[in-house]
Amino acid sequence: MFQKGYKIEYMEKAFKIFEGYGFYERIAQILKKVEPIKESNIIEKMLYYIGKAKLEKVVLLPVSAKENQQLKEWIDYAPDVFIPFYNPPEKEQPNLDITEQMEQELSLLDYKGMKLMISFRNKHFYDSILQSILEVAHAHNLIVLMHTGWPPPGTKKPVLTYSNPVEMDEYFNSFPKIKFVIAHMGFPFSDIAIALATQYPNIYLDISNLPYMAPLKLKELLLVAKDIIGTQKILFGTDGFVPEMIEIATQQFERVDYLTEKDKANILGLNARKLLNL
Repeated sequence: MFQKGYKIEYMEKAFKIFEGYGFYERIAQILKKVEPIKESNIIEKMLYYIGKAKLEKVVLLPVSAKENQQLKEWIDYAPDVFIPFYNPPEKEQPNLDITEQMEQELSLLDYKGMKLMISFRNKHFYDSILQSILEVAHAHNLIVLMHTGWPPPGTKKPVLTYSNPVEMDEYFNSFPKIKFVIAHMGFPFSDIAIALATQYPNIYLDISNLPYMAPLKLKELLLVAKDIIGTQKILFGTDGFVPEMIEIATQQFERVDYLTEKDKANILGLNARKLLNL
């Protein structure tokens, strides 16, 4: 989720150490061409760029307990646009029943899924804490989306060490009724992610982050995925640093010229509509 201070100036400052890197120079140049909007309300600003990108609905993915609490403000502001996911507790706490906590917190909003950030907690996907989390997800018929692959540039944690989706293989197999989404197509573990999506009918792939970070790689991965599993299990995503990047992500995706209009419609919304039962 975007925080109130997330402006283009923030990105330029936060990522200045990456000057000269292809992804930074590309994003910086494209951002200069995005029509600016003078709006201090971060939610209103996000809605503006959602409209420009011609998107109807957006899934909000909190990454912490704090963002779980902030979610209600966004849902109350635009309930017809925003779809809430939930970040479960991913660290054991003394004298705290994780299942009880999740049951209590899930009653606060009409959540459609969970967002796992366990690789940011220095935990592997086969960590035993996931058993309780997935049992609750199964009981509530919640989608489970997990961060896999590379973290944002400059992340000061060994996230990649814990982000190979193959480590979820046992859980994919033991929870066949849960719909799992492998974020970022698992890059750089994308061949594994596509293989898992081929093996298991309940696994989907999202392309978030890739449209602006690695557009050439995205074209390659979509071609491979389409060749093996088609486009029915691929989901569009942005995961930008600032609201303006919603527009950038959609523009970059539209440049994947070998996709048919049906393919693009599937990825941009039809697949998600079916998955979310909208």
